[in-house]
Amino acid sequence: MSKIALLAGKGELPVEFLKALNGKVVTFALEGITDKGIEEYSLKTVWIKPFKFRKLFKSLKEEKVDKIVLLGKIEHALAFSPMSLDIDGIRFLLSLKDKKPQTIIKTFIKELEKRGVEVVDPKPYLSHLFAEPGVLSGKVSEEFERDAKFGMKVAKTIAELDIGQTVVVKDETVIAVEGVEGTDQCIKRGANLCGKGFVVCKAGRVKQDMRIDVPTVGPDTLQLIGNLGGRGLVFEARKTYILSKAKFLEEAKRWKLTVLAI
Repeated sequence: MSKIALLAGKGELPVEFLKALNGKVVTFALEGITDKGIEEYSLKTVWIKPFKFRKLFKSLKEEKVDKIVLLGKIEHALAFSPMSLDIDGIRFLLSLKDKKPQTIIKTFIKELEKRGVEVVDPKPYLSHLFAEPGVLSGKVSEEFERDAKFGMKVAKTIAELDIGQTVVVKDETVIAVEGVEGTDQCIKRGANLCGKGFVVCKAGRVKQDMRIDVPTVGPDTLQLIGNLGGRGLVFEARKTYILSKAKFLEEAKRWKLTVLAI
């Protein structure tokens, strides 16, 4: 009988998945990264030091796992700390053709598959976190629509190049592009450069592999945009996870932001 497991990074997504499966999941959690509250929702939690590949692979075998879901954030830079790697991790790192996030994740998936563990798409369990196309909050002015179309085109391009998923735009001008620093720092940098009135656009790849690196937004994203004087947020419908959706919409209303799924 197939046994699905979860490899959990940071954030709320792993918990959402566990709730959807009523906690009947063995979770492999990363010390110092995965939220400790994960244990409350898991059938069993196996804690592993980050990037200790040997223990992870051994534990997967001991738990008889043949299917696994990868969810949660892991900072790209952490993967390259020599202190975080065991000998199997060092071999893995040396085998990479480059160190782009997509390369690292896909090569890791191949390592799991070599050991008989299939990485599965969590989308069927998390469909409630997606939005249909349309305006979720606020009004779309002509100016906002122009920035939205322009920004999403740029965001799709950088996602395809494996640079990042987020851009900050204003008056159809790119103000900031997300790199390894992450979405929040990109937004802060953009706001610092252009002041108020910016629009944040977030997109995945043209052929987004829903097993990995799916764009995610939440209440904290809107709070940051609102606090810094932004006009709103644009993201892809049916391809972007929305965390704490009710609170997300409350934040949009609170800050009078336009939120658009396209």
